[in-house]
Amino acid sequence: MARVYYVQNGTADSSIKYKRKRATNKRISCSLLNLLIILFTFIVLYIVSILVTYLFAVTSMTKDIQPLLNSSDFQKYNVSLEEISESEENEESIATPTPEELRLPKDIIPICVGLNLPENVNDYDILVEGVNTDSQSSTVPKEAPTVVGNFSKEVPGETSEELSNIVENFSKEIPEEFSEESPTVFEEFSSEFSEPNITTRFKRLINRSPSGISVTKITVNETLEKVIFDLDGDLEEDKEYIFQFRYKGQILKKMVGLYLTTYHDPEGKSHYAVATHMQPANARRMVPCFDEPEFRAIWRVKVFHPQGSKAVSNAMEITEDQVDQKIPGFLWTSFEETPKMSSYLLAIVISDFDFIEGYTDKGTRIRVWSKKEAINETQYALHTGIKVLEFYEDYYGINFPLQKQDMIAIPDFTYGGMENWGLIIYRERALLYNPDVYTLVNKRYVTRTVTHELAHQWFGNLVTMKWWNDLWLNEGFATLIENIGADAINPSFKMDEWFIQGYLSSAFERDAMATSHPLSFPIEKAEDVVGAFDFITYHKGGSFLRMLKNILGEDNFKKGLNIYLNRYAYSNAEHKDLFQALNEAVPDSLRDWSGQKLDVDDFAKKWTEQMGYPVVTVSTTKNGVKLTQKRFKMDETSEESPKLRNPKYWYKWDIPIWYTIDGSRQPMTWLHSEEEINLTNPDSLIFVNSESTGFYRVKYDHDQMKKINKQLLENHTAIQMRSRARYIDDAFNLAQAGSIPYEEVLEITRYLDKEKEYLPMAIAIKGFESIAGYFGDEPESEYLRAYLKPMFAREYDKIKEKFFEEEDFNENEISTLIVHIACNLRNEDCIDRALKLYHEKFTAPCQNNSETMSSHVPVNVRDLVYCLGVKYGSERDWNNVFHLLQKESVQVEHDRLIRALSCSRDTLTLKKLLKMAVDVNDTIIPLNDKNVVFGLVRENFIGKSIVFKFFTENWSQIYTDLKDQQKILNRCIESSLGGSTWERVKEVEEFLAANKATTQNLDIFQRQLETIRTNAKWMEKNYDNLTNWFKNASDSNMNKREVDSSTV
Repeated sequence: MARVYYVQNGTADSSIKYKRKRATNKRISCSLLNLLIILFTFIVLYIVSILVTYLFAVTSMTKDIQPLLNSSDFQKYNVSLEEISESEENEESIATPTPEELRLPKDIIPICVGLNLPENVNDYDILVEGVNTDSQSSTVPKEAPTVVGNFSKEVPGETSEELSNIVENFSKEIPEEFSEESPTVFEEFSSEFSEPNITTRFKRLINRSPSGISVTKITVNETLEKVIFDLDGDLEEDKEYIFQFRYKGQILKKMVGLYLTTYHDPEGKSHYAVATHMQPANARRMVPCFDEPEFRAIWRVKVFHPQGSKAVSNAMEITEDQVDQKIPGFLWTSFEETPKMSSYLLAIVISDFDFIEGYTDKGTRIRVWSKKEAINETQYALHTGIKVLEFYEDYYGINFPLQKQDMIAIPDFTYGGMENWGLIIYRERALLYNPDVYTLVNKRYVTRTVTHELAHQWFGNLVTMKWWNDLWLNEGFATLIENIGADAINPSFKMDEWFIQGYLSSAFERDAMATSHPLSFPIEKAEDVVGAFDFITYHKGGSFLRMLKNILGEDNFKKGLNIYLNRYAYSNAEHKDLFQALNEAVPDSLRDWSGQKLDVDDFAKKWTEQMGYPVVTVSTTKNGVKLTQKRFKMDETSEESPKLRNPKYWYKWDIPIWYTIDGSRQPMTWLHSEEEINLTNPDSLIFVNSESTGFYRVKYDHDQMKKINKQLLENHTAIQMRSRARYIDDAFNLAQAGSIPYEEVLEITRYLDKEKEYLPMAIAIKGFESIAGYFGDEPESEYLRAYLKPMFAREYDKIKEKFFEEEDFNENEISTLIVHIACNLRNEDCIDRALKLYHEKFTAPCQNNSETMSSHVPVNVRDLVYCLGVKYGSERDWNNVFHLLQKESVQVEHDRLIRALSCSRDTLTLKKLLKMAVDVNDTIIPLNDKNVVFGLVRENFIGKSIVFKFFTENWSQIYTDLKDQQKILNRCIESSLGGSTWERVKEVEEFLAANKATTQNLDIFQRQLETIRTNAKWMEKNYDNLTNWFKNASDSNMNKREVDSSTV
């Protein structure tokens, strides 16, 4: 086997090993004659059409490196990109690479990567100003600074034939030049390299390596984000090589790769920090590398940084603050080797932050970092981190494999958190906690984000999915385990109930659409990778695993996880590997629907390899009930993409049936096609999926619903709380899908004025909010409000005095919910009290302050009070809040102020807010909050049409600025493209047709279009009927109140 080592130039002695893979019979050879035929055919087809060339090239590709180099695959995309001018952008679509073209060959795999960052600091002045505590700098330069660094790798791999080329990922953000040492093997680069500079540079610098092999040619393809190094000799099997080079790259402003983040201290002084975000394929933006999950490697990192700053990376620091005598004012920090890990887990942060630290009972060091003024808000995260790490070691049965775990709060970060091994990076709101500013809901968010990212240290880091089609293995498990970990820290969070309301509901909603996708699905284009980070992957993944855990039982589930983690530690796995490990933990007594011992793999495939989920219908029979299944879809007429249909299963599932009879739990049974359940008492109440354990909805026939509704009105507490919640949620969604009449659902809600539990109430309110979204602010919406007001008036009257007037009121979720719904229903007392708070405890005390720390509004209603103050206030109120926003340094308060600005009823101010959001150079609204503004303005009823018009008119700018921030871009699209009319459907279709080149690869457009079509159908079917129902019901309530009043 051939091995290739990368050694850093001059100052470094670390290296990278490559290993060549052995031959397999599946490998295809290509003779010289065949190659000439391919090239000749390509030339002919190119003259005819670029499109035909593309189709031919895809079908004629082989797996060998030599045909890859000599065919047109690399050239065709570059030609296409060069020849499509701006005027032609909307005329023709750009050729899309195939999945095979985007992937790296596996002839060489990395073992160890040595990285010195940086070596040359000529363009590093801005970072010095940013992190040096003596700096007076307060501006960000127009041009991003650059970093020059050494890169060194050792890579072992095997091949069947003699290998004479090396392929790496690269990115155009690493554009300039390499050093005088010529590379000798191949690896992935990202499209931020400049092809002419690389090619020209290496034509001048052909040097022999110690092995006698040198680079003769470099081929760069920015579309595929690859670079190929041609060698003048063959790499032999079972032999080790060294690949050494220097490179130049940028510190980016966008939040990917190695990027610059800016924040202001309480005095208004600007500070800068450098952070990284590599997932899913952004490591190549900082360093040329094998940027795919399966190419795990050891990383040796050494960071050069200014005095006054600290450098943190994945591994424990070896030497810290070693002064470099050659360049005064700079330090070296070296780190120990990391475990073998995927490149997307590489992390580096350079900042002037402070930290607090503690240790687990087994000696693992935990540090929590933040900007200096927020260090007192890190104590809760440290406590949570220590406790949950100890809990996970016991739960998984495997000790945490690193010596330390750093957690750091960054002002600008796209995600809530990123699980980099040994250095987890968070947004501030996801790690910091101050009870004077944060609500208990915020505290729970911090808890579950910390427990989610620490869960990844085993699922995702210790064992990693082989490719992004199994991303749900990482995220689904972390979603499930975060709740178990959070409950272990604080049982009062009631995380399983929160899971039902949050994760399970969102998974149901998303997976009911034809534009959904299976948990495990083919990645066919680059956009699919980022698109996979969605509610299906996270929330359905967690919901499916929660169901599987309950089938197997807690102990058997943990036993299977332990087998899986030990078997695939420090390597990669697929979903079938997990199912096999869980199979080994299945007890003989656990049987499937046919009476055979449960086969986890057979059961799970139906849930992970096809989209959607079932609805179980409960029908009354002579002796009890009959259960049947079919797929639940929000719109039965919508069509799935053919590539995601699975004819093997055709939307049938083996369904675990948990149920109760008159509140008594029954043994689990199975529904394969249909199932009979006998009832000894025909009047008994049966609830299927009573604990919301299964990933399916339940539809009861009219007779069953009549019995349940009667019991709710007479004594709702005779039905378990979770059963009430499941019943309400399923009923609202079945009605929305047209499966049952809305009248039957609304009959259920007549008992709600007696409901004391949060979960059923929250789910019912969500159902009404869905209806309210269709009504908008139309005159008919008043009938809906008139129906709902009495439902919540009694509880509101009980809590209003204490809730609004006591600052130290111990937040209760259902009380907060009642107050919010009362004000949203335009309860005059609620609005008056909120506005009084706004003027007396917000406007007055904050009048002469630059931040809202002087606000005395109770934290649990601040967002409501701030919003109503702007909504019912003047232009001056909007300007006052905007002034506070510019100076606010606490991220949670910053969020509340942005929300308040979006509550304005003035169209001009809403447009002004959107203009700031679309300007990537505007620092008042950070890049990671741009999409939030679009969503908030759309929540404002008068803002819906404004957002849509603004988005479509500014799409070109939005796409150009955010195309490399696909998550933010997707959320902007989702927030902007809404509606419920056929006219809106036509507008969106025309927009997509006019912007095909920039929209066709973004699946979210089709998802939004499906939603608008479904909404338009809903309006045709339900709007008038519901208007009449709510009018009659509100009139009836009014008459009843008048009768009661006259009786008194």
